[in-house]
Amino acid sequence: MPLFDSEPDDLEDLGLRARSDDAGVRRVAMLALAETAEPEAAELLIAGLTDPAAEVRAAAAQALEEHAGPAVVGALVAVLDDPDAKVREAAAAALAERHEPDTAPLLIARAGHGSAFARAAAFRALRELAAPGAAGVALDALADPCPVVRREAVAVLGWLRTAAAQPGLMQTAYDPEPEVRRATMTALVSVASGAPGAEALIAGLRDTDWRVREEAAATIARNKLPEAETALIRGMGDPVWQVRLKSAAALGRLGAIAALPALAVALASEVSNLRKEAAAALGEIADPAALPALRAVAADPDPDVRKTALWAIGRCGG
Repeated sequence: MPLFDSEPDDLEDLGLRARSDDAGVRRVAMLALAETAEPEAAELLIAGLTDPAAEVRAAAAQALEEHAGPAVVGALVAVLDDPDAKVREAAAAALAERHEPDTAPLLIARAGHGSAFARAAAFRALRELAAPGAAGVALDALADPCPVVRREAVAVLGWLRTAAAQPGLMQTAYDPEPEVRRATMTALVSVASGAPGAEALIAGLRDTDWRVREEAAATIARNKLPEAETALIRGMGDPVWQVRLKSAAALGRLGAIAALPALAVALASEVSNLRKEAAAALGEIADPAALPALRAVAADPDPDVRKTALWAIGRCGG
């Protein structure tokens, strides 16, 4: 379906429509400008961010996701404090899609001041840029009164993987807000065995929020922390199956022979994904003592479980 009753002939025509007295026409013009790569299109969209109609400003912010350059980023950053929530959210979403490293200084400056929404949005946009200059402002934000800002700052530090962040992450691992604790479990992805972060991850397996426990188990698997074995075996009795699944995967990565009984119990779970993960873990451990339990699920009704169990049987010498 066409955007207009009559399609615009060129950028000049779109510019005229962008200045129409009708807010609906201006809004559609903004959306159409997303498909135009000329610098003049970005200029029209930046002007649209100051339109009196919130719907037009939101459309302009959305369309700017398709345009690059410091001027675009600066304009989007400026409207993170727009009085309309839809405009703020559109600008934040557009900023999160930025991949130009030279925009990092603008985002770093914004992350340190302004509304909580603006600070969090700036950190979210900084996350995948992995700009070393973001470490300082992210570390400062670990004490921010807004939990969303703390969470996004933690995520930035997780991408940077800087040793200077470790003391701060030891604090946010016990943050009062579960989403901050969960983000910290993810950010500890580069922790080595014996490091303070390993202790924080093991403590995360006992967190009151199951999503934190799940993320702690997943990160322990990536880091292959042998000191977490006992806590992971305990995690196989967690009331939430997603935590048991991640614990099983981690135990497989560790080659934890002591986990065989707990993994064998998981093979009888009502959750097919958990049965599959338990079988995969037993295959990674590759101990012949697991063969009786694996043979019992070789005819499992789920084809993925059967396939994994047969693979694990072969790994165990059966």
